[in-house]
Amino acid sequence: MSYPRRLFRTDSFRHAILYGGLFGLSMAVLIGITYVMLNQSFKANLMREIDDDLTSMRTAYLTAKPGKALHEAAEIVEDRLLAPDADDVFLLQRGRVRVAGNLPSMAPRLGVFAMTVPASRHTILGRGAQLAPGVYAFVGRDLQQLKDTETRLLRAFGVVLLVSLVLASLFALLLSRSFVRRIDTVTQTCRGIMAGQMSRRIPAAEHGDEFNRLGLAINEMLDRIQALMESLRQVSTDIAHDMRTPLTHLRHRLDRIRGEAQTQDEYAAAVDGATAECDKLLAIFTALLRIAQIEAGARRSEFRAVDLAHVIKSAHDIYAPVMEDAVRDFKVEAGAAVAVCGDEQLLLQLVSNLLNNAIAHTPDRTDIAVMSGMENGRPVLIVADRGPGIPVPDRTKVIRRFYRLEQSRTQPGSGLGLALVAAVVELHGAELELLDNNPGLRVVVRFPVSSASV
Repeated sequence: MSYPRRLFRTDSFRHAILYGGLFGLSMAVLIGITYVMLNQSFKANLMREIDDDLTSMRTAYLTAKPGKALHEAAEIVEDRLLAPDADDVFLLQRGRVRVAGNLPSMAPRLGVFAMTVPASRHTILGRGAQLAPGVYAFVGRDLQQLKDTETRLLRAFGVVLLVSLVLASLFALLLSRSFVRRIDTVTQTCRGIMAGQMSRRIPAAEHGDEFNRLGLAINEMLDRIQALMESLRQVSTDIAHDMRTPLTHLRHRLDRIRGEAQTQDEYAAAVDGATAECDKLLAIFTALLRIAQIEAGARRSEFRAVDLAHVIKSAHDIYAPVMEDAVRDFKVEAGAAVAVCGDEQLLLQLVSNLLNNAIAHTPDRTDIAVMSGMENGRPVLIVADRGPGIPVPDRTKVIRRFYRLEQSRTQPGSGLGLALVAAVVELHGAELELLDNNPGLRVVVRFPVSSASV
């Protein structure tokens, strides 16, 4: 569809034209009412002037000296006719004989009426009255000036109405053009993203109209989609990398079974090794499925009030023997009850993963502590150690799946522990922060303020 045709087919153009039509109709009604009111007002003013002149003529006639009545009334008519730019029409007659005025004698007609002057073809509006028996007077006004004024007024109203409709049409086109341009921008951005340009975004101001707010919301959605796709790409690469090693080991063991094993014990040992490799693979897939389940929010329906102090005490009961065997100094600092809205099993899993991470990456006799409490009105859970810590550039990377500081993959582990911690933190609407414990690592989980009211 051509660009001009698209302008005329947009909803914004239709709405603007509709509103312009309603505005034009309203103006037409207003002009009609104004015209009628002005016409009536002009004629009412003319009738007041006509009545004043008739009253003056009647007063002069009735108050004149005997024999002078008709003369006095005639003088009033002559004085009015001598006024500059007068459009007055007068007639004073006795019987059918004109005494004064600028109208020919006519048959007496009483009351208000309009008539046409044959000589000028102008319409006269006036009133006829009897000043005395046999004495008739008519006073009128030429309506040509009023008609000229009304014609100019109607033309002015017509020009205003026409200009308003033209401006409304231009506004509709400009509005439609702006609408089409914005839609085209969104369309081009979407097509670019579908073509693989995931970094493209819709131009949108922070403080703007509805389109800007919609653009910002779409951009946030695109940021989230891009992050998920990058995470998926990274996870796919890491899965391929991390799966290759245990699968290679498994294949080598099976090859050795086939080529080297001679006795039943050798077969049993080789099978046990292959089973251990399979267990590693299954553990990785189990962790991945658990992270996916947590990120999908499937456990949010089981949220209830959970005491963080109770969670870390449970972790202490479980890990106290482990810490003793691992030669670690384990401390728990749990004061008053700190309630949050969450899943107790997942929170315990979070603490367990952090403790396992601390055990795996700290030397013997390292202090490891778990704490809970309130910080600036927010519930917090802290796991700290005095080990080597994590370099600052890697702190945002270690929560990714399969990311490991030890890139050679010679140490045991799958790189999913902190990824599961991050998933649990996000599920609870909390914030995860990795800080320097001087020395060591300090992991702080801050829960939302709303959790403190549980």
